[in-house]
Amino acid sequence: MNKGDIDISARIDGELVVNGTCFIGANTILKGKVELGKGVRIANNVVIYGPVKIGSSSYIGDNAIIGHPIRSHLKTFIKTGDMKDLLVADGCTIGEETIIRGGCIIYTNSRIGNQVEFGHNVMVREQTEIGNNCTVGTSSVLEGHIKIGSRVSIQSMVFIPTRTTIEDNVFLGPNCKLTNDKYVMRKKFELIGPTIKKKASIGANAVIMPNIVIEEGAIIGAGAVVTKNVPPYSIYSGIPAKLYMKVPEDWNLK
Repeated sequence: MNKGDIDISARIDGELVVNGTCFIGANTILKGKVELGKGVRIANNVVIYGPVKIGSSSYIGDNAIIGHPIRSHLKTFIKTGDMKDLLVADGCTIGEETIIRGGCIIYTNSRIGNQVEFGHNVMVREQTEIGNNCTVGTSSVLEGHIKIGSRVSIQSMVFIPTRTTIEDNVFLGPNCKLTNDKYVMRKKFELIGPTIKKKASIGANAVIMPNIVIEEGAIIGAGAVVTKNVPPYSIYSGIPAKLYMKVPEDWNLK
């Protein structure tokens, strides 16, 4: 085991497993079991709550939090003061060659794939799965219990609620909002987010209502409000969104 370059101010409160040379910056804190692949670089002031596994050649930026405890564990810790109550068995997994920029918070029980790139200040809540080769833009919020496929491009300031499914090769434009509460807490309603099928694209500032299905290859125009299911390879725009035209064949590069 070669621990590489660990700053003297870093604190390791638990078991550190290093599979090759790694780099850990100033004032970083590792709690519980943390396993690092070869060439992992962890910047300054990072906090990691194990068990966490980070794949080789990945980068964790300044002030990030990995394996953040869920609400129930935080409440138990407040009562007991026992740090073990913040460390859960399932943990968090970060794939290889993944970049998590400064200020990101990744909750426990999340699975992040290989070659995923996060902007700054992204929050990913628990029980979230992200496939390979995805991007998640700055200040986006993923509210947990979400499944995201591979090669998905999520632009800045996107909101994705719980119980949402996003398939492969989807594009979510800047500031688009997916929702899961049809009656905004005024009426009992099962919270189910949208399903965005493969190769679909959502324009900037669009709003997708709860339990809506955007079918394969569909396009939602910028600023649209989608209140009904959208058929495959069609373009919907407006408020409420309506059919504009079929997707031209030469638009299907994805």
